[in-house]
Formats: sequence, C-alpha cells, structure tokens
Amino acid sequence: MPFWGYLIIVGALAAILIPLYFVFRYTYKITWGVIDEQLVRTSKEKWARDCSCATNEEHVRMFEEGIAWGDKYRGFANVEEINNDGLKLCGEYFDFGFDKCAFILQGRAESLLYSYYFAEPYRKLGFNILVIDTRGHGESEGYFNGCGITESKDVPAWVNHIEEKFGIHTFVLHGICIGSTSVFLAATKKNFPKSVKALVAEGTYHSFYESFREHLKELKKPIYPVVWQLRSICKRRFGIDVKKQAPIEVADKFTLPLLLMSGKCDKYSLPHKCKSLFDKCASTQKQLVTFDKGAHSHLRINAAEKYDNTIKNFLEDIEII
Repeated sequence: MPFWGYLIIVGALAAILIPLYFVFRYTYKITWGVIDEQLVRTSKEKWARDCSCATNEEHVRMFEEGIAWGDKYRGFANVEEINNDGLKLCGEYFDFGFDKCAFILQGRAESLLYSYYFAEPYRKLGFNILVIDTRGHGESEGYFNGCGITESKDVPAWVNHIEEKFGIHTFVLHGICIGSTSVFLAATKKNFPKSVKALVAEGTYHSFYESFREHLKELKKPIYPVVWQLRSICKRRFGIDVKKQAPIEVADKFTLPLLLMSGKCDKYSLPHKCKSLFDKCASTQKQLVTFDKGAHSHLRINAAEKYDNTIKNFLEDIEII
C-alpha cells in the first residue's frame, strides 16, 4: 500500500477515535458524579435516619406514619448489633412475644425508620419485627451501597443472630427494591438459614444495571456509555458486578415461596421485567400481584388494604399463618 494510503487510514481512525475519547472522558465524569451521589456515603449526614425525599408528599406520609408506628411500639424494641466483614451493623427487634419474625429490608438511601411503615400488617398477623440500617446507612458502618450484592451477606447473619438470641425459627423476609435483591442473592447461596420460609418482594428489578439505566433516563443523563462505565467502576472499586450479580441471574435457583408485587407505574422496576423475573423463578409456590397505582416503592401508600390483604392471603396459602 502506498504511503498516502496509510495516511488515509490513520486519518480515518483519528477522526473516529479522537471524538470518542472526548465523549468517554466527558461521560466518565458524569458517571463518577452519579456514583458518588447514588452509591457512596460521602458524609455521616448522608443516608442518616431522616426522610430521604422530603419533597415527595407520598414519601413524607410513609415516613411519618412509620415513625408514628415506631413511637407506638417503642416499648417492645430491642436495639441489636452484629459485626460482619468488620463492620458494625445496627438494627431493632420488636419483640411482641410471637414465635415468628418479619425481617424488613428497605431500599437504597433509607434507614430502618423507613421500614417501620411496612411492619403493621405483619404485627397483626403475629410476627415480631426486625428492621436494620444496611451498610453505609443510618447508624451502621460502611461507606457505599452495594446494590443489594454486598448486603446479601448480611441477610443470613441477621437471621442467625435473631434465631440464636430470641429462639425464633420462622422468618418471612420483606424486601423493597434493593432489599429484595439482597434476599434473591442470599437465598441461592449454600448454608442459607432454613428458618427463612418466604420472601415478599416489592419493586424487584432484573438487575441494578437495568434499573440504573432507567434512573439515567429520569435524570436526563446520557445512558451510554455511562451504564458501561458504571459497571466497570463498580467492579474495580467495590468488587461487585451490577449486571451479573442480579435477581434475574439466580431466579432459576430461587426456590423460596415468593410473593412478587409489581406496580404498573413503576419506572425503575418495569412491570414486564417483573413478570419475566417471576416466570423464571424456580419457586413452586409463587404469586405475582400487580397494583394499578403507586410509584417505585410506593405501592402500599396507594392501596394499603389491598397490599396488606395480599400479604395475609399469601402467608395463609403457604401455611405460615
């Protein structure tokens, strides 16, 4: 090939690669900014025990109703702590004298106070209540949110702690968003506690990768290559794979009785994705219930009677109550 031919090839490559370099450099800054905002606890005040979204009326109502529930039953609460991976993790156990426990796992940016809101239907059904500050939230140690992946190691640790200390041998886990991811991943590992009898899940997604992609749309951020960069950074910085360590990847091994609640208005855990996740689950006792109203994690505030009765009917069907 003549020399000028090589020049043409080099020039063409440069015309493609140089703009790509600046695009990736620009979006890389966006990716780091989003990660620091969404996944990293940059101060003690961030993800503390406050309402995480004071501008959302429904969210404020949920938080306030939850706080009122906690105040009402404060006399039944025991402050609990465990250590896992060298981190002190904090929780509360409401001991009503029952022989069963509902373990409520909230989503990202929420403390255990948020989980109070989901406790009452279980108390009425004869369950003690366990709520926790997940890693990097509330009073627990840690500096990042592991998208339910890192936190999945804490689920059996908490169950074992309550079982040993309080003699409880029947647990129902209630997961919201990332909280349900923790259970999906934990329940498919060896030595998962046999005392866990079922999962009630709301707003469960295929993977954090997909859910994050929907968040980027709402934030009006460039989707690609940001989601690719997010996955790469999470692998290198946190040692987690937000695409492969996901509910959809383990669903064919998930055998716990499952109640999956999905909202038609959920922008992050899309209804058709919940349906395909449900279909793939290996559970022989499973139910999928769809709600017409309610944003992500806001199903109960829009249909409390249906929400609570759905839980009651499911637990009756699998003979937990």
